Amino acid sequence: MEAEDVSRAEDRAECPGSKNEGQPDVAQPDFPHGGQSPGPTALWEMLERKFLEYQKLAHGSPAEHQQSLLNLLPLFLKAWENSVGIISFPSLQSLAEDISNQLAQEIQKALVGKPAEQAREAAAQLLRWKGDVDQDGYLLLKSVYVLTGTNSETLGRVAASGLPALLLKCLYLFFVFPLEKEEVLENDVQVQRMFVQMLLNICSESQGLERLLSGNELQSLVIATTCLWEHSCCFWKEPTFCVLRAISKAQHLGIIEYLQAMDCIKLSLQNLSKLADTLPAPKVSESVSLILGFVKDSYPISSALFLEFENGEGYPLLLKVLLRYDALAQSEVNPHLEELLELLVWLTTCGRSELKVFDSITYPQLEGFKFHHEASGVTVKNLQAFQVLQNVFHKASNPVLCTKVLSAIRTMWVWNARNFFLLEWTLQPISQFVEIVPLKPAPVQKQFFQLLEALVFELHYVPHEILRKVQCLIKESPESPCALVALQSVLRIAGRDLLFTDIFRDSGLLGLLLAQLRKRAKILRKSGNKESTLGVQDPERELTCVMLRTVVTLLRGSVRNAVVLKDHGMVPFIKIFLDVEWYREASLSILEQLSVINAEEYMSIIVGALCSSTQGELELKLDLLQSLLRILDTPKGRAAFRVSSGFNGLLSLLSDLEGSLQEPPPQAWGMVSPSQTLDLVLHTLCALSAALHLDPVNSDFFKKNGLFEKLAEDLCLLGCFGAQEEEGAPLHSEADTKARPFADFLSAAFASASPFPPKIQSCLQILSFLDSMAGGTLHLRRDLKEPPRAGQDPAPHAQKEDAGSDPQGNFKLWPDLEERMDEGDAVIIHPGVLCIMVRLLPRLYHEDHPQLSQEIQCSVASHIQSLVKSEKNRQVMCEAGMLRTLVASCRRALTTSTSPLHSGLIRIFEKLASQAIEPDVLRQFLGLGVPPPPSAATKILHSSCVHRGDSGGSGSQAAEAGTAEGPVGAAPGADPCSAVTQALRSSRTSQGSTTALQTSLSLISMTSPRNLQPQKAALAPSFVEFDMSVEGYGCLFIPTVSTVMGTSTEYLVSGGIGTGAARSFPPLGGLTFSCWFLISRHSTVTEGHPLRFLTLVRHLTRTEQPFICFSVSLCPDDLSLVVSTEEKEFQSLDIMEPEDDPEPSAGCQLRVRCGQLLACGQWHHLAVVVTKEMKRNCTVSTYLDGQIGRASLALVDLSSTATSRERKPRGKGLETSVTTAEGQTMARQRRALIRIGMFVCIPVPCTEFKNHLWSTHFAPNTMARSPGGGTRCWV
Repeated sequence: MEAEDVSRAEDRAECPGSKNEGQPDVAQPDFPHGGQSPGPTALWEMLERKFLEYQKLAHGSPAEHQQSLLNLLPLFLKAWENSVGIISFPSLQSLAEDISNQLAQEIQKALVGKPAEQAREAAAQLLRWKGDVDQDGYLLLKSVYVLTGTNSETLGRVAASGLPALLLKCLYLFFVFPLEKEEVLENDVQVQRMFVQMLLNICSESQGLERLLSGNELQSLVIATTCLWEHSCCFWKEPTFCVLRAISKAQHLGIIEYLQAMDCIKLSLQNLSKLADTLPAPKVSESVSLILGFVKDSYPISSALFLEFENGEGYPLLLKVLLRYDALAQSEVNPHLEELLELLVWLTTCGRSELKVFDSITYPQLEGFKFHHEASGVTVKNLQAFQVLQNVFHKASNPVLCTKVLSAIRTMWVWNARNFFLLEWTLQPISQFVEIVPLKPAPVQKQFFQLLEALVFELHYVPHEILRKVQCLIKESPESPCALVALQSVLRIAGRDLLFTDIFRDSGLLGLLLAQLRKRAKILRKSGNKESTLGVQDPERELTCVMLRTVVTLLRGSVRNAVVLKDHGMVPFIKIFLDVEWYREASLSILEQLSVINAEEYMSIIVGALCSSTQGELELKLDLLQSLLRILDTPKGRAAFRVSSGFNGLLSLLSDLEGSLQEPPPQAWGMVSPSQTLDLVLHTLCALSAALHLDPVNSDFFKKNGLFEKLAEDLCLLGCFGAQEEEGAPLHSEADTKARPFADFLSAAFASASPFPPKIQSCLQILSFLDSMAGGTLHLRRDLKEPPRAGQDPAPHAQKEDAGSDPQGNFKLWPDLEERMDEGDAVIIHPGVLCIMVRLLPRLYHEDHPQLSQEIQCSVASHIQSLVKSEKNRQVMCEAGMLRTLVASCRRALTTSTSPLHSGLIRIFEKLASQAIEPDVLRQFLGLGVPPPPSAATKILHSSCVHRGDSGGSGSQAAEAGTAEGPVGAAPGADPCSAVTQALRSSRTSQGSTTALQTSLSLISMTSPRNLQPQKAALAPSFVEFDMSVEGYGCLFIPTVSTVMGTSTEYLVSGGIGTGAARSFPPLGGLTFSCWFLISRHSTVTEGHPLRFLTLVRHLTRTEQPFICFSVSLCPDDLSLVVSTEEKEFQSLDIMEPEDDPEPSAGCQLRVRCGQLLACGQWHHLAVVVTKEMKRNCTVSTYLDGQIGRASLALVDLSSTATSRERKPRGKGLETSVTTAEGQTMARQRRALIRIGMFVCIPVPCTEFKNHLWSTHFAPNTMARSPGGGTRCWV
């Protein structure tokens, strides 16, 4: 209530003219009867007339004069209230003088000649409102209250009446003598507010302050606040302090001189010293704060009161009062304590001269530290005042008091960083506090070490001596709670800068921590690694954790510290902490830091821990794998991982999960959820991906050791994948299986409410892991919350292809060159992982969900197809053996045309085979569903005709088309497709014939350019360019095409068809040679050297002389295509001998003029078909861009030669060279420049229509200039 009264008084000071709502109504003036009450202007005019009448009565009796004045007061107050505090009265100063004098006389009359207590009662009765009778004192008080809030001139008239001193005397009486009745009425509160506000208004003017100092009332009041606490009035205590503070803040020199002359400070300090031990601490501190307020407010003007405070034993009094709070059990800060501490902190800045400190910093400091020599900001000058704070912290144990002292010290550092050095190098407070901080409560310890951290983080200063004492504290009592707090602070400080790693190593802290950890590890090992549960608070465990984290911080970035740890033999003890979850993270971090100096040791520890972990220790395995991932980011770590058998360790981790994803799970895996198993699979694959990422050595190691195959086997054994399909099992097929995009399946598989069965969901999630691993991004993913490609379209080009395809089967437009350059957004980093996905593709089928399984299989196949669109991806997939994997793992789908996967896998095979294919893989593909005799294949090729309408499509698409248009550029009447269509329909009567047809169509697709659109840029076939201008020759040499077995040959030296049998030459039915070529520059006529496309050379066992038995060349004289079956000796031409071509034998050469068909810079297709006839003859047909030339020549016969001595050779070998080989020309420089694209030499004579279709339908109109990869050679 007292505080509320003071606030109301202060509000009145802010608005002295406001209307006092709720106050008792004063006596109302008499107004004429009838009508409304007059307005403010009329009231002031009426008051002016009556005041003039009052002044005319000045010569009357004093009683009449006084009564006349009192009669004016109700009218004055009424006019003031109606005017909202605005006074419009010309004779205001005269009225103020008379009213003030009258009130002073009334107070003087009430006080004179009476004892103090009676005088107090008389003054209270005078000013109190008493109803309708005898309220003159109240009216006078309220009128003066109004007048003191007007202006300075009016206030001066009030002060001249002597009223300020009388009011101060009344305040003294009200404060010193309590009320007889403790009950306080509302009227008393209103009187108090007006009374106090009058004094506050008087203190705001120098005239009023001077009148306050006219007697000893101020001295009495000040001393009373310091000694008469037991007999004072509580109702008037707060107003009294309020008035005294207002007098103090006035900063008037007269007040300073008055207090000094009256010894107010000295007497007050003496009184407080006597009461400090008896009165409550808040009351004493309030009085001390009042006295210090006078000192602080007067200090800018004069230091006289400050000196009186120092000489009057003020500092011991402050210490005594502050220590009184130590005995109080308080949880909140007392406002009087805060005020007293603020004044004490201010006292530290009072002094005659600046303290001097010398720059003696010799220890290394942090970057950015600067010692401030200049005294900028507020600096500490009074060490005696600071010693009070220091002694309080030394002697107190109250947490609130101690924390406030520490906050006060930090405030001084905020003023000026120089204050720390001024204090620490003189009084050494922080260094001394370190020694006693273990005796303080926990909140104080925490606050102190935060203060210590502020030196490092805010001042950028390294307190070496203080840190050394902190280290001693930890060493002396490592088990104490204070040691834990200190070590936590050291941990935060050590992480600030690498400089601390050296500081704490040189100081011995690192060795101390290692010794403690060794001790705790031994205890942990003896206890069997049994720790308290996670929810229980254990200080011992927490201290061990902090020690480990501190060691981690000291090792980070410091090789020397890692060497120290290794020299201490701590590695076996750190391994002990791995088994406890509380210590595992820090222990792994320590081992990771040690990997800098010995990565192999780290890898052996981690891999060993993974392999030795039990089935239920999933969290341990995950933590180990996460640590492993961090080290695998470095090349050194990846190399150590390979050397330490890391790959085998991770694969054994997957092997241990066998059956964990079965439905229902086996009993051994009943307590492990599928999500936990998948999380472990994810982290294992992440580690494998990180080990292979950008590391060709590891990738080569993984591939050469068959670890991709082992990984596929381990994934198959998890239990979520289906069984391997058997050859005799019934085939489940759907006529129209429309698969959703692969990204949609992954998004649904990772959704919180997945619509898939658990096994299928697990399969999809594992496929998503493998997909990210193939792209080299899996190790960047650490959780199962979302699929790696969620939100992305995994096959953007596949969708574009579907959207742009013509439903009528017409050719689609080839994209622009710029678009082709960005073909295939996804880049395959680990192609072997994609091969694993192909291995898992047949196992995605689940008999209980056949339709969903087939849809997923088709979606995965479509996704893989989208990944092999780009040239680069095809190259890496071919090198990884994707074609071999397709033939081995998806053989049944490739051979069964009704399988939903058939067309998709065929497309993938064709795309990759157009890039590169190994001969044995091609033989396996060509043999899918085809009987072994070559005649069957020949029969199918002779009876098969199809038109393919999509440049990027496959032979399967062409085979499925019901109708087709004629070839581009074909003659109008030459439409062989009707016969072909009829042949196709008849060929589908049996599965074998259908497969053979598909195989032949796929072969065409593999060897054709990828664009057939007229008037558009085409993707050039891969080619090899032969420049004859440097050495005069250039060729592609194939050393062995076939081996002919003789009667005395014991074994096959080389060649063959992959079954152990020899490959005969010439083939029984004939052969076909086909190639694409582009002539950039012809040879000059003077050079006279032919352009050789194919030269077959055989070697005999009984002679070293080779023989040319078959050749295809272009004569430069008349641009004639020459095919020769004549056998002649292969003679290397001497550089000095001219090159002479003898006349050919009759019936051994076909010569076709083609000068009008050839054009430089344009791709052409050449096909030569040799068909065996009866009587040792053969028919040779040539096709140049579909133009046919034909003749009957002598059959190539290797059973006899032109040399009679070689009638019965023991064995013969056949070699091939494309273009001109070394020794076939004597010129060292020739102008010819030729490009040879895809060429095929097969032991089957293709029909006339087949070559016509090959060369016209699939020939590009304009070839692209950009080169591809390498030449495809199938022999």
